[in-house]
Amino acid sequence: MRITVKLGGSILEDAAVRTSILRQVAELRGCGAETILVHGGGKRLSRLLTQLGLSSRFIDGLRVTDSETLRAALMVLAGEVNKTLVLQLAGLGISALGMCGCDNMAVRCARASELPGYPSGLGFVGKPTAVNRAFFDMLLDAGLLPVVASIAAGDDFQAYNVNADQMASICAWATGCDTLIYLTDVAGVLDSGGAVLPRINKADIERLRSTGIIAGGMLPKTDSCLEALAHGVGSVYILPGTASDVMRKFINGTLTEGTLIHAAA
Repeated sequence: MRITVKLGGSILEDAAVRTSILRQVAELRGCGAETILVHGGGKRLSRLLTQLGLSSRFIDGLRVTDSETLRAALMVLAGEVNKTLVLQLAGLGISALGMCGCDNMAVRCARASELPGYPSGLGFVGKPTAVNRAFFDMLLDAGLLPVVASIAAGDDFQAYNVNADQMASICAWATGCDTLIYLTDVAGVLDSGGAVLPRINKADIERLRSTGIIAGGMLPKTDSCLEALAHGVGSVYILPGTASDVMRKFINGTLTEGTLIHAAA
């Protein structure tokens, strides 16, 4: 089995939660699953930008990235956050390799503002378009756990800030993963009354989007879920990373938290 796990939100901010999740990821590896770990780090990036006197602005859940913001993103995402995770995994006995999409051109992207459906003025924001699967296969075959920061490489050999949910999606489907798991600081996909929806499909997502129930950062996240399913990933989960033993429950089949997004009509 091959699985991509995306870490975001409070998981990266809370040391105790992060350690618990990484222990569970180590257990996942112990069960024989090849694992790719993808992460963002938006909260830390926003803090650094504030310290630098720079503002944070978002359009449709995507961070507007000028040249100064991009430099900060490289420092935080491909640097601080990435290497912190690699070192913690090493402490748990996991051989991890920290990287971003620019390393060996592992994940390629197109400039988002030049693509249909994306707003103008995003700056150095990319939409992932291709993965060097042979590189990922080599790392996984060697027993390494790739830890992938959400920076990708353009065809112009420019680094681009990439939405981490989109990065996780393409890493999952382009490397032949069976499952994609988003660990977040929300309980799952919610209905109009704020209750978690345990199972939804494409039609459900389109309905929730049309009524404004799915909005903000959940827009690119659900797009990424559907993209992964459309390209052959068997199942996609949005799970609360702060819930007790949530990955262990996934491993042993007792999961009751979060939302399963499936391809069936």
